[in-house]
Amino acid sequence: MRRPRDTWATTPVAMVTGAGRGIGRATAEAFAAEGYRVVVADRLPGLGRRVERALVRAGAGALFLRTDVADPGSVARTVRTTLRRFGRLDCLVNNAGVLRVGLLADLAVHDLDRMLAVNLRGPLLLAQAVLPAMLRQGSGSIINVASQLGKAGAAEYVTYCASKFGVVGFSEALAAELAGTGIRVWAVCPGLVDTAMARQAGVTPRERGGLLRPESVARVIVNLATGRRRAASGAAVDVIE
Repeated sequence: MRRPRDTWATTPVAMVTGAGRGIGRATAEAFAAEGYRVVVADRLPGLGRRVERALVRAGAGALFLRTDVADPGSVARTVRTTLRRFGRLDCLVNNAGVLRVGLLADLAVHDLDRMLAVNLRGPLLLAQAVLPAMLRQGSGSIINVASQLGKAGAAEYVTYCASKFGVVGFSEALAAELAGTGIRVWAVCPGLVDTAMARQAGVTPRERGGLLRPESVARVIVNLATGRRRAASGAAVDVIE
């Protein structure tokens, strides 16, 4: 059933990067359950379209846009298409991330570059791209998925930690820059989550029993965006249970 045009125009819109699986998919589903229209931004069309179809079948407004968050042109196209299709953007969730575990001395330079490009440059590019629309609206939220490894370093995760420490600092600085504009910024810092990335890091099935569920992280993200969870703009919000 189609919404009346005036209702459609005021229905909030959330963009979630890396929404094809894991925390991103759970977050997209959680926003859809709250009545948001959802932009499923992912680099992999197979995963992204699958999520889009599932959300539409559940009655949500959803749009998959193939997006490489490290590519300024791709980011610009995604934001431009979102605004053309939906007319607004209320929440950006910078969730896309990559990980390569190993001693720093052993990692190839392209692995370092890719982690920094996706995990840190990507959120910067997305935030830069969405801010003009949010500033015109006088409202919005930017939620950056960092990590507990953005607060405490760990051996064999040196570059990943550097990128996530950067995300925490970026979130705090951007919040200060946007004070008084109606736009809020947070970093969300989960512990180890039961995702493909955790399995890539070598977490065993036995160990996975104690991991966070992606839905737990998604719940915190949506609660921040909707105001059900209170935290000062710029805060790094822990998700550890």
